[in-house]
Amino acid sequence: PITFVTDSKYAIEGLTKNLPDWENRGWIDVENSEYLRATAYHLRKRSAQTSFIWVKGHNGHHGNEQADRLANEGANKANEDIIDLSIPDKFNLQGAALSGITQARAYKGIRTKAKIKPRTKTTNNLDITRYAIQTLTGHLEEDAAIWRGCRNKDLPRKIQQFLYKMIHGAYHIGEYWSNIPTYEHRAKCSHCQAEIETFEHIMTECPNNTRTTIWNLASNLWPARYGAWPRITAGTIMGCGNINRTPINGQNEGIPDEQQNNNQKGRSRLLRILISESAHLIWTLRCDRTINGVQHSEQTVTKRWTTIINKRLQTGRITAKVIIRKEAYRNLVTATWADAITTNTNHNKNWAIALEVLVGIIPPRPSTNEAPR
Repeated sequence: PITFVTDSKYAIEGLTKNLPDWENRGWIDVENSEYLRATAYHLRKRSAQTSFIWVKGHNGHHGNEQADRLANEGANKANEDIIDLSIPDKFNLQGAALSGITQARAYKGIRTKAKIKPRTKTTNNLDITRYAIQTLTGHLEEDAAIWRGCRNKDLPRKIQQFLYKMIHGAYHIGEYWSNIPTYEHRAKCSHCQAEIETFEHIMTECPNNTRTTIWNLASNLWPARYGAWPRITAGTIMGCGNINRTPINGQNEGIPDEQQNNNQKGRSRLLRILISESAHLIWTLRCDRTINGVQHSEQTVTKRWTTIINKRLQTGRITAKVIIRKEAYRNLVTATWADAITTNTNHNKNWAIALEVLVGIIPPRPSTNEAPR
C-alpha cells in the first residue's frame, strides 16, 4: 500500500472522484491532463491499495514544506527535466464517450489537437499591445491575458468585437486594397492621402479634426490629480482592457486600504472607458466619412462624444440602482466618475443610485477657435 500526502485537492479529486468523468469527455478542457493521465496509468498498473491524504499547504507540515522546496528547485533549473509521460495502448483510453460530449466541448477538443498556424498580423499586433501596456503598468502581458482584456466587463460588446478584430487585423484598410486592381486608391487615407492607411494613422496620426477633437475631449475630462493623460498609440487602444493605474504617491495618506483599492479600480475603469469609447467613435466617424462622404463638424463630434460618455455614466448608475444592487459595485461607480462629473446639487454621497439627482460629465471646455458666448 502507498499513501500520498498532498495539499492539492485538485489532484486528489481528479484522480478519484473526477477521473471517470474526465475520461468520458476525452480529457478535453482538463488542465494538466497529460500529467494526470500518466499518473492514472501508474496508479492503475499497481495491484496494491493507494490512498490520498490532504493537508493544508504552507502550514508547517514537514513533508509539504520539503515538497515545496523541491518544487522551487525544479522551477529554477536552467533546463527542465524530461519526464516520461508515455502510456501503453492497453491503458491509453482514446476518444470521448458520446454521453460525455457536447458541441462546445467537441469544438474545444478539435482546437486543442489542431495545429493552427499563427497569423503574422495577429502576432505583430499582440507584441505591439504587450509593450504598449508595459509602458503604463510596468510588466509584460502574456497573449492569453491580452485576449482576456478584450473581453473586459467594462467594455461593451461592440467594443470587445472592435478590439478583437483590430488585433487580428481583420478590418479592410491600407494594404488590403493595395493588390486589388482598380481599388488601389482605397489603401490611402481619404482625408490626408497618406501612402498606406493603418490603424496607427487613423487613431493617432491623421490630422483630421475629428481625431484631434475626440482625444482632446478625453484628455480634458481625465482628472488632473489622477496623473498625466497617457500617450495614446494603437497598442494602448488594443490593450485598454488590461490597463490598471498604479496608486498616486502622496494621495493615499490616511485613507483606508479598502478605499485606496476602490479608488485605484475607479481610475483604471475611467481610463479604460475613455480610451475605448473614444477610439471606437474615431473609427465609426472615419468609416462614415470614407464610405458615405459625411464630414463632421467639431460641434457634432463634441456632441456625439459627450452623449456616449454620459450614456456610460447613466448606464452605470442604473445598473447600481436596479441590477447589481451591491455596495461594492456602487462604490466602483462612484470611484469611476466622482472627479469627472457635475450635478445639480452638492456632491451627494449617494448620487450613484439617487437617480433623481441630475448627474453628467463636466462640460467640455470651449475650443480656442470658438467665439466666446
